[in-house]
Amino acid sequence: MRDQVFISYSHKDTEWLDKLQIVLKPLVRKGVNVWADTQIQTGQKWRAEIKEALANARVAVLLVSPDFLASDFVAEQELPSLLKAAEDDGLTIVWVPVRDSLYSETIIAEYEAAHDPAFPLASLSAADVDKALVEIGKKIKVSTSPHGPAVEEAPKPTPRQPPKPSPKVARPPPPVSPAQTLNEILPGIWRVQIQLPMPGAIGIMQLQIFPNGTFRGELTAPMGASVVEGQWQANPFLRQIGLQGQQSNGFQVIPYAVAIQVAYFDAQQISGVSSGGEQIAFQRIG
Repeated sequence: MRDQVFISYSHKDTEWLDKLQIVLKPLVRKGVNVWADTQIQTGQKWRAEIKEALANARVAVLLVSPDFLASDFVAEQELPSLLKAAEDDGLTIVWVPVRDSLYSETIIAEYEAAHDPAFPLASLSAADVDKALVEIGKKIKVSTSPHGPAVEEAPKPTPRQPPKPSPKVARPPPPVSPAQTLNEILPGIWRVQIQLPMPGAIGIMQLQIFPNGTFRGELTAPMGASVVEGQWQANPFLRQIGLQGQQSNGFQVIPYAVAIQVAYFDAQQISGVSSGGEQIAFQRIG
């Protein structure tokens, strides 16, 4: 019976395994069975123990880093079994970007990450790592439930109330369309990191997006500082953000236009690629 969480990782990333296990401890106390190879005791046949754990996995958590992808054991023993179980038995893959890696060149890229790959855990502050791990823990909890997220039951009748019918399961609301979600989360203040075409060149923009469809940003780049402002819009179906207006450096004003193909977004982070091929990452700051 598949009833446990299997954590696959490189031993060079043991510190991240430890951090994740600490966050998952409250779930373990509630009966969630979390397994990593650190549980193998001296004298046990480790290959047999791992094989058995793979066979019992309901959720597979992959801590992805260059060392993880470089591991022959992971690539030849663990991943094939997990991916086959995902295809044949409904096992859930939850992969976590620990450090920047070439995950996009592997089959892992076909699965949705539990955290934005544009902001690997190792690139975050200690406080943001804690927040990210908590969100990852919540996703793991949902994945371990055979029926998805828990739902609230109707309140039980008090002695003074007439008997009520048996409580009914509350149906979750229909999912919000990507366009609505993008339009809802965009207004605010963002720190935008732009990977410029020049090798190693990065631009940083503090971008304020207003609900009325306008934006204003202060851009700092190797060629100097400038102000951009204009109008924004989100494409309803193509997961695109468009910014169009003008850019001024105090000496001249030139047209400004960029289209961003969004690869990932949530309420705190957005990442994607611009029409000019630049990697762009948004981090909410207000």
